[in-house]
Amino acid sequence: MVDRERQAGPRVLVIRCGAVGDTVLATCVLAPILARWPDARIEWLATPGSAALFGADPRIAHIHRLRHRKLPIWLSPVKRALVRSSRREPYALVLNLESAAYFRRFVHALRAERVVGYGDGAIWQDRHGVENHRAVLAAAGLTAPDALPRLVPAPPPAGLPPRFVVLHPGNSHSGGNRVNIRAWPLGRWVELNQRLTAAGVATVITGAPNEAALAAAVAAGGGLNLAGRTDLPAMAGVMARAELLVCTDTGPVHIAAAVGTAVLGLYGPTRPTQTAPYGAPGQVRLLSHDIECGPCYGTPRHKTCTDNRCMQLITVDEVFGAVMARWDMDA
Repeated sequence: MVDRERQAGPRVLVIRCGAVGDTVLATCVLAPILARWPDARIEWLATPGSAALFGADPRIAHIHRLRHRKLPIWLSPVKRALVRSSRREPYALVLNLESAAYFRRFVHALRAERVVGYGDGAIWQDRHGVENHRAVLAAAGLTAPDALPRLVPAPPPAGLPPRFVVLHPGNSHSGGNRVNIRAWPLGRWVELNQRLTAAGVATVITGAPNEAALAAAVAAGGGLNLAGRTDLPAMAGVMARAELLVCTDTGPVHIAAAVGTAVLGLYGPTRPTQTAPYGAPGQVRLLSHDIECGPCYGTPRHKTCTDNRCMQLITVDEVFGAVMARWDMDA
């Protein structure tokens, strides 16, 4: 493994302090940076949770964990340390993939040969995040029209079946007090797993520790339950071995796509044009139904939704048929 922290190449800072899915999508910038500067020392400013994505990634020299995004520089030890560090050794390039004004103020306090980001050479537009990030790359002179999100997985846990489908029934809103409008009903996950098991398809159920009860209910019908037993790099390792992931719009759907695994995404309130997993042609399939009130995510309507009909319209028959079509295709 290359020890990039000890290399003498140009120093590059990537700023994307989002949720897991947002951070995965932003990894599309890494290959173009390294194509320009193979010995680059790439640093990433991330939230503590998303920073775990890079636990097995030799492309990243250092991860800076920022817990409080909105704090001004003088109240943020992480931001202050980066400003001081840049004065000792300026960055060759800072890529700011955050659109908030408080990040622009921070990046302009850094010492760098060049700062490029939203408001600094590029504009965040109503399009997919990867396409926006490609525009930032182009503004930095790193033309990469086909750059894709990519992750480096860690080895998965032992005991995985030779062939399997991953079911990830939870999402980042699991366990909250509000209606989880991105969720597919639990009973349908249970039925899907039962039908796949009966059809001879091995399943692996994944989830975060706070989704253990949800995963256990699904796994009661068969399959290997790994919920709470993998960190993010190991989960990526599981996804990399899978034939297919079935998931709603949440971080693991992007993790699977970023390790090259086929994805069946169940979408309702969110806009696929902005948040769909980004992969090679034929890698990603989305199931959704048009509904008069959707997509509503990010609008006042979604905050008052008590009946996510958009997700309930997706039937077990639809999902089962799509899984079997992929399973048979890859046999």
